[in-house]
Amino acid sequence: MKRIHAAAAISVVALAAGPVTSQSQKVTPPKTVYWLSASTQAGFGIPGAAPSSADMMRMAMGGGGGGPLKMLLLDMGSKLPPASGAATADHAIPPVMNMGATLPLRAPRKSQPGTHDDEFERPKGKLLLFWGCGENARPGQPVVIDFAKVAAGEVPAGLFGGERVRISRPPSPGTWPTFVDWPNADKANGSRQVPSNASLVGAHSVTGNFAPPMQFSLQQDFMAGVTVRQAALPSGAVTLSWNSVPGATGHFAQLMSGKDEGGAPTVVFWSSSEVQTFLSGLSDFISPSEAARLVGKKQLMPPAQTSCAIPKEAIKAANQGLILLTSHGPEQNIIHPPRPKDPKVDWVQEWHVKARFASRSGAILGMDEIPGAGAQATASGKPKCKPDAATEAGKAAGGGIGGSLGRAMGGALGGLMGGKKKKEAEQADCEP
Repeated sequence: MKRIHAAAAISVVALAAGPVTSQSQKVTPPKTVYWLSASTQAGFGIPGAAPSSADMMRMAMGGGGGGPLKMLLLDMGSKLPPASGAATADHAIPPVMNMGATLPLRAPRKSQPGTHDDEFERPKGKLLLFWGCGENARPGQPVVIDFAKVAAGEVPAGLFGGERVRISRPPSPGTWPTFVDWPNADKANGSRQVPSNASLVGAHSVTGNFAPPMQFSLQQDFMAGVTVRQAALPSGAVTLSWNSVPGATGHFAQLMSGKDEGGAPTVVFWSSSEVQTFLSGLSDFISPSEAARLVGKKQLMPPAQTSCAIPKEAIKAANQGLILLTSHGPEQNIIHPPRPKDPKVDWVQEWHVKARFASRSGAILGMDEIPGAGAQATASGKPKCKPDAATEAGKAAGGGIGGSLGRAMGGALGGLMGGKKKKEAEQADCEP
């Protein structure tokens, strides 16, 4: 591996950090950006708002018995076209990652057009919205949202209320002319699981056929796992508690539940935010500066907080469901070349690397772990299917995989957002 260029190893706080003196400095943004999104997942949980049946099965197989999982997403975008053929890049990783010498970044396959098996689902049912830590729900809760009225254009004020969450989106095929990512469909090394002893610390190098070579060093590693525990209170409320996570910048907890009764689902959503929120991005990757702002707004719990009670009214309405906890973490930004000290000299950036971190955990309401669940890898790198554990997880969450939780959450919320439903059940990406 090539020796790290000293200038490329300097971390900065922001892509365009503003002037360093009273005199403005001209800044030219980079033509190539590379994002590393590293997360640690413990227990049972999906980092999204509306888990699919396949998502639930994958997490059922990976949570509970085998310790925290480490997950890595690599996204690289550029305004530069490939020298020839399809865009490709290779990321030379440090030996401590224990994943071989390189990870291949490849252009994603073009999505196939929809088939006649897809049909739009007409929204129906209702949403019960709760928020705030404490044994008792705040006055005026729950806020009841009728999906049919929303679909007809009657969007209640404050449905997506509260302070806006400033989320930075990674590169994508829709935002950059040239795009490659990992995991991908590369047969050799495009979808390997990240081992539990993997470390990101050390020298990294990225080369491709469309961008200048990038050499950088990461000092930040995967965050420690966070484990959420439950304790039922005499009032009917449930107290969530979790371990302290070094480097955490804030925490966000949520409960999601769905009941499909007679084709009219009822979705229950509770969050730890002191401000009404729904599908706000508070469980996404959030930068340290934004986390600090949201802690001040009481949308995120402060880093030192390690407990929060779900109100008894939310517990009674949900009965069963998924509890998800996100501990937001640090971020490392590297820009090459570094900012010139002389403000009269233009800062023409060539590339920007962002490494961001989060630790997540989850459980089924009333259960800290899933009996019999645990990660098992096969020779192909895919987890081994565990139908019994997945089925039990689904049943505990409200009626079985593809049952009430899957239909109510995926169907109702998918319909609310104008999504589609498939007639065929989703299959988990695993081997029997």
